Amino acid sequence: MNYDEKINMSLLFDFYGDILTERQKEIASLSFDEDLSLREISEITGITPQGVRDSLNKCKSILTDMEKKLGLLAKFSDNKTNTDFIIGKLIGMKENNPHLSEEIDGIIKVAEKMLD
Repeated sequence: MNYDEKINMSLLFDFYGDILTERQKEIASLSFDEDLSLREISEITGITPQGVRDSLNKCKSILTDMEKKLGLLAKFSDNKTNTDFIIGKLIGMKENNPHLSEEIDGIIKVAEKMLD
């Protein structure tokens, strides 16, 4: 799995990880969040490396299927892109309108909270 795939799986795990079993969550977290190898995860969990690989493949399948059905990560990414654009525009407006600085800062704070 390349770097971009790891990041994507980590994000999908953040969104949908609660639907996995406890064992799947442990293995997924060790792989996606801790970036451990199959061998390292095998040593921690007591599962064979092949068992770890099988479990990770099952986790990936579950997480990607949920994203296909619900699209929460795609929606979040779109919202982040749009919010970043809005904040950038507001910062430009603030520079050109210093008398609106306080109001614009308030709007920026609200926009940033939308992504929490």
